[in-house]
Amino acid sequence: MSTVKGKVLKHAEQTRTMHWVHLICFIILGLTGIGFHWHVSWINNLFGGPANASLVHRWTAVVFTAGPAVYILLNFERFSKFIDTISSFSADDFKWLKTMGGYLPFLKGEVPPQDKYNAGQKLLGWVVIFGCLVFILTGYPMWFWRHDVSPAFLNFCYNVHFWDAIIMILAVAGHFFLAAIHPKSRVEFSSMMLDGYVDAEFTSHHNGRWFAQLSKTE
Repeated sequence: MSTVKGKVLKHAEQTRTMHWVHLICFIILGLTGIGFHWHVSWINNLFGGPANASLVHRWTAVVFTAGPAVYILLNFERFSKFIDTISSFSADDFKWLKTMGGYLPFLKGEVPPQDKYNAGQKLLGWVVIFGCLVFILTGYPMWFWRHDVSPAFLNFCYNVHFWDAIIMILAVAGHFFLAAIHPKSRVEFSSMMLDGYVDAEFTSHHNGRWFAQLSKTE
């Protein structure tokens, strides 16, 4: 178990770098998408007008797609472990969902021990994966084949792309609130966005199952 002054390493450097790249791209994509979809002039002007905002949106989408692809190729074993973790739902995970990890004051009950990622983060992981795939499957036809596909299919892609964006923005906003603002979990922010470490005592309570596994490897 890698520890530094009572902290446990949770996220490696390449994982944190990928997270930063994806987050910055997501913010740019969200802003440009809102700007030219709803004709928000001040947002479009940040990127030099609607035409440039659309151009920035498309090329940022390339980085948004290529970044995770490169990360997966370079860290396939780590990514496989991540998929295994978020695919594994135990009875404790379902109990966690019933109490929402204790984050909502009106949901009472004991919060069960969790893996490296709690049940909410596991669900978010799949939302992000499927959401990004939907972005790719609808976005690239809208860009490269918009003159070749039928108007009905193009309109379908626009609508699905739009609602996928709404769902993803709401999901990421909720994730940001819990990871960076909520007093019970905001220490998670530094582990993913800064040095990769999280307080060992916090982890022993919030990710008890994973912490126990780490302790066994000492």
